[in-house]
Amino acid sequence: MQSIPLGRVAGIPVSANWSLVLLLGLLGWQLDQTIFPAADPGLSPSAYLAMGAIAAVAFALSILLHEFGHALVARREGMTIHSITLWLFGGVARFEGFFPSGAAEIRIALAGPAVSLILGFGLFGITHIAGLPLATETVVWWLAMINIILGVFNMLPALPLDGGRTLRGIAWAVTGSLRRATTIAMHVSRIIAILVIASGIVLAVSLGDVLGGVWLAFIGVFILQAATIEAQINSTPATIDNRRIRDVMHPFTASVTPTTRIDTIAAPLVAAAPGTAYPVIADGEVQGLLLREVVLALPPERQHTASAADLMIRRPELTVITPDEPLGAAQRAIAHDRWGRALVVDDGILVGIVGLTDLGGRPLAV
Repeated sequence: MQSIPLGRVAGIPVSANWSLVLLLGLLGWQLDQTIFPAADPGLSPSAYLAMGAIAAVAFALSILLHEFGHALVARREGMTIHSITLWLFGGVARFEGFFPSGAAEIRIALAGPAVSLILGFGLFGITHIAGLPLATETVVWWLAMINIILGVFNMLPALPLDGGRTLRGIAWAVTGSLRRATTIAMHVSRIIAILVIASGIVLAVSLGDVLGGVWLAFIGVFILQAATIEAQINSTPATIDNRRIRDVMHPFTASVTPTTRIDTIAAPLVAAAPGTAYPVIADGEVQGLLLREVVLALPPERQHTASAADLMIRRPELTVITPDEPLGAAQRAIAHDRWGRALVVDDGILVGIVGLTDLGGRPLAV
């Protein structure tokens, strides 16, 4: 469940979730076995393998550039960038707080697809340079096409895609109400999600592309779940904004260290309420958060060898808010957190934990 820290770029923490390995592995295999042999027949198996591996890694870098487009424009809008994480469905740039206005959300949303399209057309231009080796030209051509597809697909008007954010930003700017704008975007997102799922089924069953069809259907399900979460947030009474995080947070009464063995805390977590989480603290600083559902997913035979450090969600991946954060703004920030949780920190000291369930919604599905 962990992500691997990759360092900082422009001051922004970058990490890769374990699911990215699955994405790149499937992509590299398809390129190696089908796409590149069809494009350049007659090359050696090792050549196709190298082409597939290079293209898959370059695709991950393309996703990173896409997310940096969002992040850098968000920074210009005065937002704080929490982190960028690459994972199974591409990437996510996480911000602290929420978009300051509809116009700002539009600009931030459009930045990512703009980067992908510029990169795609730029690479397409490179393919016309005379003298490129055939294998190199094929890889660059594929990267050009996939970046253009990435930019166009992300503009589908469905949350949480960039097109859905753009649609909501437009509706927000026109209506002056984030609540009404979210309702509009949510309904459109559900329709788009159903169409994407149906397209995936047709692709798999009628056209025989099982891998592509299943992948497309999974994306549709992901969009549908995101739209449902947005609907739940949107249905929360407006009076929630009159309260603060300190009114609903859970002051933490138990914590663990990175070396705490899972088998020593498994039983209390089994008996604990859903949503329970233990801060992982070392030398007085929070290193991460150990979630009940993550511990319960670990097979019993591995609990005596695993430690909190092995399973915890690391600090750079967590949303951090203050006790005085208005519940409305905090709810929107936590809804965009992959784990549906936030650490409540006051003057650098951890004072509590809050989850989306405490604010009238459900944690984001991973």
